[in-house]
Amino acid sequence: MTPTTIIGIGGGSGAGKTTLARAIVDRLDSRALLISHDRYYFHMACGNYDKPEALNTSLMIAHLETLRSGEPAELPIYDEINSCQTTETERVIPKPIILVEGIFVLTVPGILNTLDFKIFVETPSQSRLERRLVRDSTEKLRSQTSIIQEWHKNVMPTHQALVQQGASKADLIISGDRDISKTLEVILQRLDLTHA
Repeated sequence: MTPTTIIGIGGGSGAGKTTLARAIVDRLDSRALLISHDRYYFHMACGNYDKPEALNTSLMIAHLETLRSGEPAELPIYDEINSCQTTETERVIPKPIILVEGIFVLTVPGILNTLDFKIFVETPSQSRLERRLVRDSTEKLRSQTSIIQEWHKNVMPTHQALVQQGASKADLIISGDRDISKTLEVILQRLDLTHA
């Protein structure tokens, strides 16, 4: 069985984690699998999704361990509108490289213990807010007023208190404002995957 490398990509909301992860998967094609921590959100009646307990992290860790052992896993399907996992699942098969992305990926000890390489995406808060405004207004059909209110009430306090700490755990810190193709080459070189 081919050894599995699990790469964590952390950073603030709107930093560019998903864009980077997808670019790596596209480059590595059939060798890589992307798992978003967002898949594991519980439905939060309070509406605050910016805290670690909002996610079923123990289930994600169990799935990562299953995939690392060479067995397929049934991952929850994410409901974009309601920001939570659904009762439906998607069967995924293990691949040599698994990318795990999310705001808490580099801050929760249980996740950190599963990672072989850790990347933190550093992006200015104004850029992140602008991206979140576009994303949440189109994907989650939310008003800009509600997005901005949530940003100041939940997103930024959590980022400053918890998410930013992930940078100190990272093996590599990259800029989320940098050209994605250049960033991709830097990462692939560090992982010795430039010829993949």
